[in-house]
Amino acid sequence: MPGDGVLLAAPAAAEGYGEADRDIVCDVVIVGTGPGGASVARVLSAAGAKVVLLEEGPPESRFARNQGDVMRYHMQEGGAMVAAGRAYMPIASGRGVGGGTLVNSAMAWRAPDHVLNGWVELLGDERYGAKALAPLYDQLTELLGVWPTRPEISGKNNDLIVRGVRALGLEGGYVPRATPGCVGCGVCYFGCPSGGKASMNLNLLVEATRAGARIVADTKVDTVLVEGGRVVGVSGRMFHPDTRVPGGAVRVRATRTVLAAGGIGTPRLLHHAGLAERLGPAVGKGLHVHPGNAVLGICDEPIEMWKGATQGAYFHVDELPGVLPHTFSAPPEVCLGMLAPPGPEMKKAIDVLPYLCGLIVMVSDKGEGTVGAHPDGRADIRYEFSDEDVERTKKGMYWAAKVLLAGGAHTLLAPVHGVERTHTAEDLADQLSRRTLEDFMLYAAHPMSSCRMGRDPVTSVVRPDGRAHTLEGLYIADSSVFPTSLGVNPSLTTMALATAIAQGLARTG
Repeated sequence: MPGDGVLLAAPAAAEGYGEADRDIVCDVVIVGTGPGGASVARVLSAAGAKVVLLEEGPPESRFARNQGDVMRYHMQEGGAMVAAGRAYMPIASGRGVGGGTLVNSAMAWRAPDHVLNGWVELLGDERYGAKALAPLYDQLTELLGVWPTRPEISGKNNDLIVRGVRALGLEGGYVPRATPGCVGCGVCYFGCPSGGKASMNLNLLVEATRAGARIVADTKVDTVLVEGGRVVGVSGRMFHPDTRVPGGAVRVRATRTVLAAGGIGTPRLLHHAGLAERLGPAVGKGLHVHPGNAVLGICDEPIEMWKGATQGAYFHVDELPGVLPHTFSAPPEVCLGMLAPPGPEMKKAIDVLPYLCGLIVMVSDKGEGTVGAHPDGRADIRYEFSDEDVERTKKGMYWAAKVLLAGGAHTLLAPVHGVERTHTAEDLADQLSRRTLEDFMLYAAHPMSSCRMGRDPVTSVVRPDGRAHTLEGLYIADSSVFPTSLGVNPSLTTMALATAIAQGLARTG
């Protein structure tokens, strides 16, 4: 059947909170169990290495149909990470056994060829070119059951967007998603109650644990152990997932240490552990996040955008390279907050909710940020927008409006201060032309490029094979190593790059 993959029903076994200290010795310790860490664990455990994965979040999905629970259990720093700069921007990053794949929308894009081939020029390494990575993408696509969103579970929001895309003759349609067993319940961002999403805890991590890998969850790593210029492991402490009461210390000594805590988590750890200076000036620099802003439409017929596949449709306009409009899907309470402030107007907004449709405009950003750490270990994130990104966002919102109208919406609104409801894309564009960055309701969920791979220790943290330039025994294998902004959702590419790095590690022993 199209979309079938290796979706394993029983989640990977993981240890949780305990009060006793744990001292572990292994060949490879991996910090993080998302797409990067899971991919490395799968390859190295199959090659016979004794692998231990440490995870800050809980050992199993704590799914509940509300935003509070997912922020508490499955978002780094309780979902409260915000980048400061000309405008404040929330940045989401997942946690738990499976990492961000537990709570993402499962879009499974291959990186554009021009991006990957550009990396070959930057790195002087052919292994990350489009041709070289194609077999890994093929393997992962089959393994995860990646297939375009099926119309029978797509939902009316995605169908409306596809209608609009086809009516305008644009490139686009249903999105490829890693959801072989999807039933269209529309709550991917809370977790997957049906087991239909190919999150890492149901496939790559299962393969790793079957080959002997060990997962220790509820563990916050805060120290990287260094002896004689070589990293020899990590240490941290367990915390109760509900009460946050400290538990036992966890110390893991290993021949090789792989950081895979993500575009925020990895540089945050390096700064908090006091290794940033030792690793060079590029630690935490060059952060990209794919900022986005939404356009909503109001229809005559009920759409109920929270039903059906989350983010199941997209389109592309040739004149806007690096701009990817795709389905905006959110729970009713989030949409309500965008429609009206608390008060008398909220009753009218509640009546409108079922008729909403939407697109989010995501930009492959030219702006950049930095990631450091506050004394208490929280991420210190700064981000400076490029004026070009703001203009590209406005143009993307104009095209999003055209698609929504062509698909069946009659009224447009945007979560931008000073922009009123309108019935034409041209009027929306005119209103947006007078707004500045500070007027936008910004959001980002794809942190990357903050510990880049490269040949120069001044501008990169790791070599093209994932090894740190200045500390032996340390590797990074997550989205933080991307040399540039990707332009599409990064999960599948993170798996592909981490797999390539792990294969190199397996060859060198």
